[in-house]
Amino acid sequence: MMSTEVDERNIVKKVHRLVNGILKEVQLFPEDATILVACSGGPDSMVLVEILQALAVHRKTNWRIGIATMNHGIRPESAEEVRMVQDYCDKRFLPFWTISRDIPRIAKERGQSLETVGRDERYQWLLDVAQTEGFQYIAVAHHKDDQAETILAHFIRGSGLRGLTGMDIVRHDFHTPLVRPLLTLTKADILAYAAVQGISYCLDVSNDDVVYTRNFIRHRIMPALEQLNPNIGDVLCRLGAIAKEDADYIDSESRIVFDALVSKEAGRFSLSRRALRKQPLAIQRRIWQRVCKPLTLSWAHQEQLRQITFTGEPKSLHISHITIEAQCDTIQVYCQD
Repeated sequence: MMSTEVDERNIVKKVHRLVNGILKEVQLFPEDATILVACSGGPDSMVLVEILQALAVHRKTNWRIGIATMNHGIRPESAEEVRMVQDYCDKRFLPFWTISRDIPRIAKERGQSLETVGRDERYQWLLDVAQTEGFQYIAVAHHKDDQAETILAHFIRGSGLRGLTGMDIVRHDFHTPLVRPLLTLTKADILAYAAVQGISYCLDVSNDDVVYTRNFIRHRIMPALEQLNPNIGDVLCRLGAIAKEDADYIDSESRIVFDALVSKEAGRFSLSRRALRKQPLAIQRRIWQRVCKPLTLSWAHQEQLRQITFTGEPKSLHISHITIEAQCDTIQVYCQD
């Protein structure tokens, strides 16, 4: 066998092994899983579709795989890319759903970035399709390079420990779990697999536009960091893994302390200043976040709450629909609907 053929087989085997390994790590997918794949037509998502089909055969499963593509209305090429994905699905008898959204108009109306609105609209639509069509999971094509960039972006924005964990393999925030099977693959792995397997895909030229924060990090900051450490992507992903282990442990400890210190009745939380003061600051911050959920407390809010904890004076603080009142040793938190 020619060395080129051996190399190509090794690429395919490596990719299948890594993706299969990450799915087994999180005990996914069951034999009769129904999986909706978010597919833009780019190399990452097209490779994800191919890998899942290959693993379905390898595992001898009854997976039902569906494809969903949103036209964001940002580029004129988007309609052609949707047709390309639809043709791919038609040839393979894969169920396909698509929708068009005018993301630039919506972003302008909301006063938000194209990135934020595009992500929010896409996820909401994917969730709607999954629920309507009976899919148990939504699979997206984020990979290892995306993970490194996400962790770096969170660091630049001043994230706490939880933000440094990056993206989870499985996200359970929604009624349909969001799964990222490619998180152990690099972009180079994906492109090599696509080349070896002859997978057609589209290239989004807007991914090169550094006006977008993620693209600026990808094309300017990451290359600069690679000059200092060529393995910066691996370093950032290791940081994320370590941060996740530490954050998960602190969160579990904070839940125990929360249950011991906090009482709740009729939309009001009550706790003792002295008891809270005895806890490590990391635990205090998490308790405050739990009583103020679903708000995400800023650093400034956390500092104000720390002052309330460590003083014996009467204090009050209003954050959105939440009111915190402290008298003597008692702190009460009221949540208004």
